[in-house]
Amino acid sequence: MPNVLNADASIGCGHGGTVQLGAGAATLTAGGAKVLAAGDLDGRPISGCGTKPAPGGIVPCTAVVSVTGGMAATLSDGGRAALLDTVTGLTNGNPPGTLVVLSPGQTILRAR
Repeated sequence: MPNVLNADASIGCGHGGTVQLGAGAATLTAGGAKVLAAGDLDGRPISGCGTKPAPGGIVPCTAVVSVTGGMAATLSDGGRAALLDTVTGLTNGNPPGTLVVLSPGQTILRAR
């Protein structure tokens, strides 16, 4: 069963960048930090993307555009599904980056 992500998670863009996480609006905590839920990653800034600007519109990732999967079906906070370490999503880079979970931030709470 996947781990639930919390605000201490480490998430990248797939090109080596780091998503700058906020505390989120959750009231649920796991591992001493707020659980990340649907909507918490949307628009979050990305720093350090390894994609270099180049002709043809190649640009580095600077923000998360959307989360496309990896939301819990059995755990929510305030009506928003908790995000799991299987989260998938896209960035605004060109070529688009995909979200990569490097660490869930905690390993106690799991969900489906």
